Amino acid sequence: MPHIGYDGLEPIISNRQNTTDDMESKHSQTNGMPLANEVGVTNADGLFRGIKARSPQYVLGTKNGDIRTSNVTEEKILDAIDDIEDNGCVYLEKCVPVVLVSDAKAYSIDYFKDSSIAVCFMVNGYMLRMWRSDVDCDMAADIMCDFFRTASLPDMTGWHCQKIHPEQEKAETKLCVDGEDFRYFDMADVFCALEDIIEGKSLWMLYDFTKGDGGYINISRRDNDTAPTTGYKVEYVRWSEPVPIGYRGVIFDVGLLRNWLWSLIDGERLPDPLSCWEEFDVNDYFGRLVFRFLDEEKDER
Repeated sequence: MPHIGYDGLEPIISNRQNTTDDMESKHSQTNGMPLANEVGVTNADGLFRGIKARSPQYVLGTKNGDIRTSNVTEEKILDAIDDIEDNGCVYLEKCVPVVLVSDAKAYSIDYFKDSSIAVCFMVNGYMLRMWRSDVDCDMAADIMCDFFRTASLPDMTGWHCQKIHPEQEKAETKLCVDGEDFRYFDMADVFCALEDIIEGKSLWMLYDFTKGDGGYINISRRDNDTAPTTGYKVEYVRWSEPVPIGYRGVIFDVGLLRNWLWSLIDGERLPDPLSCWEEFDVNDYFGRLVFRFLDEEKDER
């Protein structure tokens, strides 16, 4: 799984219980990505960008399995939405995801019989969605047909952000250093990753933990010619319910940073954030990335 660079997008995730759990089953089958024979012609980097993402390569499907086709038309989208009570869920996947910013890509819009709708994303390997409730069939049809015609996304102001948990996904610790994922590691390896950053052998590390409700710690080296000592930028997120909690800050005391990380990986409970870190709104961050994309789209037009 690709992970975050120290200057990349942070994974913005929520562990809130889904009101539309059926979506997870669908995405667990495809992992949110197209089947091999459904991918169309792309740009040189394999992705369409913004409003240029006008490829007809889409897949329309339903939860009950009555529909799964790459021969998509607006009429088929409308018919599937009209039968939402029988279908349970209607999803429109774009085989070549729309690049938003950096490593964020929109690949699907899903509509559910409980009148909720979701726009699904991949952000640095994480499957996320922005969703809202109280969407009638006419509004859902407009949103999905716009996505089909021009790969455009709706205004998601006020929508909720959630992490998608595929059925086969098991909570596990993960370690990534300078973009390299480590499959087998222990607590000593996590601590050694920090030591390599301190010694200048590495630039950043990302450690996903499962303690409590789970979360992650992202530490990156910050060299500054004007500063007398090296700083270390830290981002600490807990996937707490109902809303994830995030903290950010820069620390210069390597001894304090070592002790804090060791308490995270070896302690019985999650450590409190350091006093020099500031709390930030995890859900809001991903929402602002989407709004930034929409603003850029308006400028392109």
